[in-house]
Amino acid sequence: MCFDDPIYLDRGSFEDLMVDTDQHRICWMYHDILSHPRIAWMFDKYAGKGTPIREAWTTMAWVATGQQENSFYLLFKWYEDFYGPPQRSDLYFIEQEQGPDGGVRVRFLNRDFQNKLDQRGRAWFESFLSRVSQNAGYFFGESDLESGPVERILHLLDNNPGRELECFDWYFGRRSDGEKSLLCATTSAYFRGLQAIREIIYSLLVTDGRAAEGTCHMATNDLLSILSSISAKVDEKRLPELVDLFQELADGFFYEPLRAPYLSRGAGRVLWDMTETGELRWLRLGGPGSRRFLRELYSRCAPRDMWDVFHRWQGEIYYTVLRRPLTKDLPRGIYILSRFEDQTGLDVTGLFWLENVSVGVAHLCQGEFFEDLLDFLVSRYVREAFLPLGRPREETMVSGYSYLLKEIFAQYDRGFG
Repeated sequence: MCFDDPIYLDRGSFEDLMVDTDQHRICWMYHDILSHPRIAWMFDKYAGKGTPIREAWTTMAWVATGQQENSFYLLFKWYEDFYGPPQRSDLYFIEQEQGPDGGVRVRFLNRDFQNKLDQRGRAWFESFLSRVSQNAGYFFGESDLESGPVERILHLLDNNPGRELECFDWYFGRRSDGEKSLLCATTSAYFRGLQAIREIIYSLLVTDGRAAEGTCHMATNDLLSILSSISAKVDEKRLPELVDLFQELADGFFYEPLRAPYLSRGAGRVLWDMTETGELRWLRLGGPGSRRFLRELYSRCAPRDMWDVFHRWQGEIYYTVLRRPLTKDLPRGIYILSRFEDQTGLDVTGLFWLENVSVGVAHLCQGEFFEDLLDFLVSRYVREAFLPLGRPREETMVSGYSYLLKEIFAQYDRGFG
């Protein structure tokens, strides 16, 4: 079976998803073909939630690319009245496992924390659905009911063989390369979703009637009906090509992070020596505000190194403020040194430089001493500070974070000694 155990989101993880949606770190897209009640009912039956949908309800589907490779989010909004507000939503994370025998893995994102929210909290929780629509409108400019963007994108693709990157650069206009990369990655997820649904249905057809006692199965006719409706709208043979092509376009716009400046071993020695003598002071950032700040930095400088919101973040963040240059390699500004464990279990270490202590233009630096310096800081006592958390729509951007960090450091600096 393709359906795995659910992932339980806490309020902080869901709020991170809210912020990513509001700040356009994630790109949502209306999925006209997956907006089929039978598909949503299939997920509802097999995800093990035990919360049946009323037969009279209809649904709309939304897709967004995940941070893990070959993964995406799938959101279903359920409607009793198609022209009224949604009554319910279901959120899933779907990934294609690595390797030649890797299959599709579907996990329901359980948000039962909502049951403990007060009336104001419930209104905040339910606002997620309108935020997804607003996000899709920002990126694709379509209404909830329009399937035109995919048709226009495919038309442009077919008319410009060999010049895809150039044409999409023009088509997406004045957007940043990061946003263009997100647009293409989510378009790839659109077609990846069709591949996944087909694989899930074929898996269910094979196991139908042979499952353990008590397992609910859809009728074969229902599954075949879904397959035929998909086949009527898209050329199945072309799906792998479209998935790969749009992912390549996403990589073409924003694949490797632009790392600058290069910090030499000599610069590392200066930081080390001044830290050891106490001339240079560092603060350790703690709490969910610091994690969200780091997501903002990676979304700007190295989005492929971000982590999905439900991933348990384990890491360290330290920072210092240089009000004057130390060397020509160490100009004034704010330096943020971080390490966290990614979703594959590997450590990601980075050093960011906020170019101006007032404005906060972010750079991800190159260098060979970051690991050693971070290990040195971890081995010493470093005072801890916390970034305040704002409401999702009021999340500060890098310039605001820069000002906050500067103010927090100044307060603690008076207490050093």
